[in-house]
Amino acid sequence: MKETKFIKKTVDFSKNLHINLIKKLLVFDEVDSTNSTAKELAQAGAEEGTVVIARIQHHGRGRFDRIWQSPDGGVYLSIILRPRISTKKISLLPFVAALAVVKTIKLYGLHTTIKWPNDTQVNGKKIAGILLETEIKGDSIIYVVVGIGMNLNIDRKHLSPDIQSRSTSMSHELGFPVDYHEFLRTFFVQLEKTYLLFVNHSFEKIINEWKIHTDTLGKTIRVQTSTGMLQGLAFDIDLQGFLLLRTESGEIKKILSGDCLYMKELDHT
Repeated sequence: MKETKFIKKTVDFSKNLHINLIKKLLVFDEVDSTNSTAKELAQAGAEEGTVVIARIQHHGRGRFDRIWQSPDGGVYLSIILRPRISTKKISLLPFVAALAVVKTIKLYGLHTTIKWPNDTQVNGKKIAGILLETEIKGDSIIYVVVGIGMNLNIDRKHLSPDIQSRSTSMSHELGFPVDYHEFLRTFFVQLEKTYLLFVNHSFEKIINEWKIHTDTLGKTIRVQTSTGMLQGLAFDIDLQGFLLLRTESGEIKKILSGDCLYMKELDHT
């Protein structure tokens, strides 16, 4: 693999990282998908804290098999985790990842919110996405790959028109480019802090912090689940990470996973 400027600078950066969670950075100029690469490494036994990072993804993936457009200027990485924890709590890991992202962005002074479960938005537009892929055997978590796609210094003209209208970037919101490696270091620090809460069983703290940063609770929303469409008032999150939705008939629905739309978004679809 040819050592590009991006690879050299990021490898040099990794040598002085000194963050306990981050054990190894594997740096690529271009990959199909950092998550796919990380999954292969995890299946081959790569240790927790192994990170795959790339300048560009050709087939970046989001939730529900959507394409995550990944031009130059974004942060595209996937980290392998191997938490020794009950499989019943794995549903809280998306909240852990979302908290790390939102706390990082807020340190730059941007008003940032989480749309259930883990979409990060600035001024109502998506700025980052998270994809978790897991292997479980019996009652054991073999690995979790946490993928992050972050619109850092992306020129939005390089995104498709339908994505442009719903997305933003940090450089666009701030009015100036953000130092890539400074952002990366800040994110890794925040991820380590939130992941430690998880492995130390501070589940209620994770949920409470997530509630502080979300703008979903209190809204009437529509959620597409694997079994159908639900609509109602999102009023709480339980300690397992289930969204609690009160329908118009007063029935309480517990939702673990789904595609969430706010009513104002439905007005434009």
